[in-house]
Amino acid sequence: MINQSNAKGLKGISRAVLIAVITFILSIAVFASTALAGLAAQYNVEIVIDSNDAIVITTNETEPIEILAQANITLADSDKLDISNFTSGEGGTIKIDKANSINIEFDKVINTYTLYEDTVGEALESLGIKIAPNDKINYELTAPVQDGMVITISSSKSVTLKADGKTAKYAIHQGTVADLLSLAQIELGKDDYTKPSLDTELKANMAVTVYRVEYKTVTKKEAVAFKTTIQKDPSMNEGTQKVVSDGVKGEDEVTYEVKYVNGKENSKKETERKRTSEPVNKVVKQGTKKVVTTTAAPAEVKSNGVKSRNGYTVGQKITGRYTHYCACATCNGNSRGITSSGKKITNGMADPYYVACNWLPLGSVIKVDGKNYTVVDRGGSGLSTVGRIDIFTPEGHAACYRYGTGSCSIEIVRLGW
Repeated sequence: MINQSNAKGLKGISRAVLIAVITFILSIAVFASTALAGLAAQYNVEIVIDSNDAIVITTNETEPIEILAQANITLADSDKLDISNFTSGEGGTIKIDKANSINIEFDKVINTYTLYEDTVGEALESLGIKIAPNDKINYELTAPVQDGMVITISSSKSVTLKADGKTAKYAIHQGTVADLLSLAQIELGKDDYTKPSLDTELKANMAVTVYRVEYKTVTKKEAVAFKTTIQKDPSMNEGTQKVVSDGVKGEDEVTYEVKYVNGKENSKKETERKRTSEPVNKVVKQGTKKVVTTTAAPAEVKSNGVKSRNGYTVGQKITGRYTHYCACATCNGNSRGITSSGKKITNGMADPYYVACNWLPLGSVIKVDGKNYTVVDRGGSGLSTVGRIDIFTPEGHAACYRYGTGSCSIEIVRLGW
């Protein structure tokens, strides 16, 4: 049998405990709900720096700056922030492009640039710098850009090398002529040389020539000139001479040291000379006898009444043409040398200063280049040009010319006989 009073107390206690338990459970549920709500607010964000360094951070921050601060990343004023692929509260990628200062040395000249490109190749392209196939660079084009880096570019030089009969072009970045020969595997002998010299710095479009030097001993025979001995002879007229005996050249055997440059003789030095035959002098007799010459007056010839053409007068000066003849044995078509005036033209005549003229009367005297001549024949009719004269002279070698014409100064001294 149950005690009613105890049963009543037990019910009271159980109710109170039940309420407490329910309250506790509700408290736990509220706490769990709050905790789960907090966990649901966090998300992942990728941070990429210069397309190379990347980190992932879990955050419940919604602002990019706060997210970067949580990752201990501070932006510089020159940095670029790209959040085009980031969604607040959901995640994505925040990209940072940092400004880098790089130095470019091009053919020993250094310039500094600030840029945002990520690789060396991209940086050079943005600056408009093109790398030629033969250029030399100290970084790969795919290498990352680093702040303060020095990129060295050496442009190749095209130089021409001429050696041993061959010509070739070489691309070389730096060095001297000696470096070029080493590249071309060309060795110099003890006397060989180059132009420019071996220590000359190479420049674009330079031409380098190798000169091969060789010395040889050469022996040859050389003629020795003879001298002329003059013997005075009083029995011979002054101004004449006669060869007594001809000269004969002698001969020397001469040894030379000859320098050849690239196969051609450049210079030579005599090292020995030996006389193998002596020269024989030429002997000439020279006249010393004084000769007195007289000029006889031309024989009188009766005037034939021919008057000067075109009104020529004494004292008149003209410029004409004349023809030199050797001593003439045929005059006026006469094989005996008889002229129109009756004068006979012979070698050694008393007065050799005669001319043939068809434009002045016979017997007229004209001065040709300072010397008086008498008109004794009617030559020159083959040409109608006024002023032509034919000169007769027995002087042979002294005034013997091939037939031809030449200008002269003529002055009329006398007309007719």
